[in-house]
Amino acid sequence: MAANVDAANGPTIIDGNATSATMRAELAGHVQALQEEHGVVPGLAVVLVGARTDSATYVRMKKKAAAEIGLHSIDVDLEDTVSQEDLLMEVEK
Repeated sequence: MAANVDAANGPTIIDGNATSATMRAELAGHVQALQEEHGVVPGLAVVLVGARTDSATYVRMKKKAAAEIGLHSIDVDLEDTVSQEDLLMEVEK
């Protein structure tokens, strides 16, 4: 937990989990509105180069969060030997 200090009222405890849940609910509402009003499904695209476990874990967590609020996700996994040209072609898709 992080604490902010308000000179007049003292420290304020911030609940990160509650803040995150509130933000995700708000974002889910925006995603739903885009879908209903414009027929648009926003998304998250990830290009992961190499086989680093920590990077794969981070991406998996972000994809889970994206799915929870209704985002479409696309992921591309490339070997760490990929050429810059091939990598840029994937990014530009």
